[in-house]
Amino acid sequence: MKRTLNVAIASTAVMLCGAIVVSAADAPPPAVDLEQGIDQATLDRYHHTDQGTRLLPAAWLAALEKPDGSGKVMNTEDLRRYGFLVDNVQTGPGNPYGWPLGWTVSDPAQNNGVAIAGFSCAMCHTGQIEYQGKVMVVEGGQSMIDLFPFIDWVATAFAATATDPVMRAKFFEDAIAAGYPADRMATDFDATVGTLSHLRSSTPGAKITMLPGGPGRVDAVQGIANRVFGTDLMIPSNQRDATAPVSYPYLWDIWRLSWLQYNGFIPANADSRNIGEVLGTIAKTNFVGPDGSLNPEPERWRTSVQIRNLQWMEATLRGLKAPTWPTGVLGDIDQDRATAGRELFVTHCTGCHGIKALPDGNWDVTVVPLEHIGTDPNQATNWAGYTYDLTKLGMSTQTPANVGTSTAINAIRRQLYADAAIPASEQDPDVEFLAPCGYKARPLIGVWATPPFLHNGAVRTVFDLLSDTRPATFTVGTREYDPVHLGYADGPGLRSFTLDTSVSGNSNAGHWWTDDTSRPGRIGPRLNDDQKFAIIEFLKAATYDNYPTESRAVPGKVACADPPDWARQARAG
Repeated sequence: MKRTLNVAIASTAVMLCGAIVVSAADAPPPAVDLEQGIDQATLDRYHHTDQGTRLLPAAWLAALEKPDGSGKVMNTEDLRRYGFLVDNVQTGPGNPYGWPLGWTVSDPAQNNGVAIAGFSCAMCHTGQIEYQGKVMVVEGGQSMIDLFPFIDWVATAFAATATDPVMRAKFFEDAIAAGYPADRMATDFDATVGTLSHLRSSTPGAKITMLPGGPGRVDAVQGIANRVFGTDLMIPSNQRDATAPVSYPYLWDIWRLSWLQYNGFIPANADSRNIGEVLGTIAKTNFVGPDGSLNPEPERWRTSVQIRNLQWMEATLRGLKAPTWPTGVLGDIDQDRATAGRELFVTHCTGCHGIKALPDGNWDVTVVPLEHIGTDPNQATNWAGYTYDLTKLGMSTQTPANVGTSTAINAIRRQLYADAAIPASEQDPDVEFLAPCGYKARPLIGVWATPPFLHNGAVRTVFDLLSDTRPATFTVGTREYDPVHLGYADGPGLRSFTLDTSVSGNSNAGHWWTDDTSRPGRIGPRLNDDQKFAIIEFLKAATYDNYPTESRAVPGKVACADPPDWARQARAG
């Protein structure tokens, strides 16, 4: 593929981040094509399209030294250790520094002539599995990034740079060489270091618990609420415990689903979903001024969210297909066993996980009540049970998250439409977020490529998920795949993390296959190994053509959607 490049920018990027660029002799093997329906040129653009995240000036991030002064923060070894995809990186106009997949650099004109580094949705929603030296990039899959520790590491590096005269001088020199205006360097740096709370995962002064997610998990929903209601409104007391880390959800077919997020709290509304995601990943907001007082309208609803880019990415991802099982790498599919597995799947699984096609071509998804599914309740109960002081925004001192979030996002979305002159025909309507007492069960085409399993990633393999007992702990961090049991191998990786399922938020309970009819979360009878492997074989073979499908006239209702009193009662109990 022919690529154009600003040579001056590229040479500076290589100088500052040289470990990211590999020689031909050291180049990693090309990724195996999983036939997901989007051409590589479009994927390259998608991977680095600015969604509105505003982390730091790009030249500063390129120049930043590690906290111990031993090299640049944006070096291959450490970025790989934190789970970023650094192999087969393409340096070009959308990625001038040659940073890993999912990093973005904004248009300088949007920020007083300074390009800002940020994230795209591809950073957290692109997976990679490996097997015996072969690499498979799963577009729209689940990353293995350990994001919050990385952000805190960057914040620590800035604090060290600010207090060490030698590091500060070297940083200024490198950042100016990378294009930062020399006459603004000292003033802008000192002002930013004084407000590092925009980088950290919690606001200074907030006393909250954050359950470590480890690679591939993050409490994204609580992260959005804490950032918007705590950091952005400058109300530290609005921060709430983040005790529900979840796996990054996979994206293929998401646009078809009637309910979004793991607990199904968003009715199908692409712009609202995507705006919320950007708000949670360090977008710039203008709710309040420097003193914390509310800004006047319409300024208070203006953000750095790039709505046209989000709409382009959403439209692009509508062409994304579930990954196909790569027989040349992971082995052939036993078609006879897959046929038997499909029969078992129809009998036991399609009531929740089957495709329920609606007249408009979308899919209704079942939101299974917590009392039935029995999986870790924290993501649902935290969302529905926490309240916030939103008097600044004209609401009460105990506003539920679903009310406050939908109010803010509706106002932000309408302002984005107005500022971008988006015609009414291209606008989503206002949305009312809900507070369901369950989790959605979506179709499972391509699920083999999305380990670990359950919404909170607490089950290592599909085999374990189909069993009546599961390991209490396992190690997360490797990308080496287990094609027999469907999941990542249990072993150390570049950034290993022991997932202890006895901890609230990490529970591996529920969705049980057991003959014990009194066990909470039982969904079916105990399966023998032959039955488990037959279902596994079908999940390898599942396609849009052979997946169990039925027609449904209207979407089903979401359990406990209104009011959320059930969650407050559950938390109190």
